[in-house]
Amino acid sequence: MSADRYEIRSKIGQGGVGAVYRAFDRHLNREVAIKRVLPEGGYENQEEATKAMLNEAASLCSVQHPNIVTVFDAGVDNDGPYVVMELLSGRTIDEMVDRGTLTFQDFREVALQSQEALIAAQELDLVHRDIKPTNVMVTWLPSGRFQVKLVDFGLAKFSPKPSPQTIDHGDSVFGSIHFMAPEQFERTPLDKRTDMYSMGCVYYYTLAGVYPFDGETAPQVMNAHLQHQIKPLQEHRPDLPQWLCQWVMWHLARQIAERPRDARESLKLFLMSENNTENSASQIPLVSTPTLNAAPQMNVPSAAPVATQISPVIPHVTGPVNTATAPQPILPPEGNPPSIHTEAQMVSPLVIPTPVEPMAPAPDMPNDRKPTGAPAQAS
Repeated sequence: MSADRYEIRSKIGQGGVGAVYRAFDRHLNREVAIKRVLPEGGYENQEEATKAMLNEAASLCSVQHPNIVTVFDAGVDNDGPYVVMELLSGRTIDEMVDRGTLTFQDFREVALQSQEALIAAQELDLVHRDIKPTNVMVTWLPSGRFQVKLVDFGLAKFSPKPSPQTIDHGDSVFGSIHFMAPEQFERTPLDKRTDMYSMGCVYYYTLAGVYPFDGETAPQVMNAHLQHQIKPLQEHRPDLPQWLCQWVMWHLARQIAERPRDARESLKLFLMSENNTENSASQIPLVSTPTLNAAPQMNVPSAAPVATQISPVIPHVTGPVNTATAPQPILPPEGNPPSIHTEAQMVSPLVIPTPVEPMAPAPDMPNDRKPTGAPAQAS
């Protein structure tokens, strides 16, 4: 990475294997975000780290969509691989839920925009594999409206056909345990419906304020996914339309074949249900939910430990559960900075000379008016 071009200004955040920095691109006069792999990031060697980082860049560069973070540059230097992407000013869905669950109106926008992002990715057979509230950001436009951005494609994989879960870093299955699909724990083939499940977990969390599948330990959380131990969303939010709760639960079907085929089908049924309120619930497949704590505990195979690229599993499992119940509208923070950060540059005005038109020849004058030389002297 050229030090002449990028000026590192501060560290934005750090996770299990990588860090993100705020930087300034001197060539294009704008602030950017630069992601790097940490030396202690858990990769077995530099080659593996480079492959993972450049895979993310390739994934994002292949998708150009307003609801997906944009990559500007990528490469490898003496400090390892790096990815340069747009700097987002906003909040994650996780931060939004900290202050309250979403209203129906705001959730509608989040749902529609996130589904459009998934459509763009799925049209290129790209499976994100790590969708969670911290990877869904909300930024604000000058009009005050918000825009959803899907970020962090570090675990993304091009999968035109269902493919087995990738095993990384000492036989660990990477992902975020509260938002991983059952097939990720079971190491069975993954496809775009895996992302639909994870996004459904995010939707449930934004509306209920609690994880759809939870437990005091990592094995208990995995067991809740595998046994489909979940409380119907309508019990958390009786104020919401029945069809909407049913639509969210559809994404959380235990069997992959019972979920939406893809984001396009999910979005289509959302809009159809919204516009046909009389029969809307009947259009969405029902997902059965067993009584909580009734299912026997299942021994999770020890051959499939779970890790996360952003933060350890256990803090997520044992951390405080969001207790916000009153839905809160999504409002931009006071003094929200502009979405594009630049430094003022003094530019010399460009002076364009005014073209000089050739003078037209003077018309002929009558002979009696033509000058004949020096004026006559008075006598």
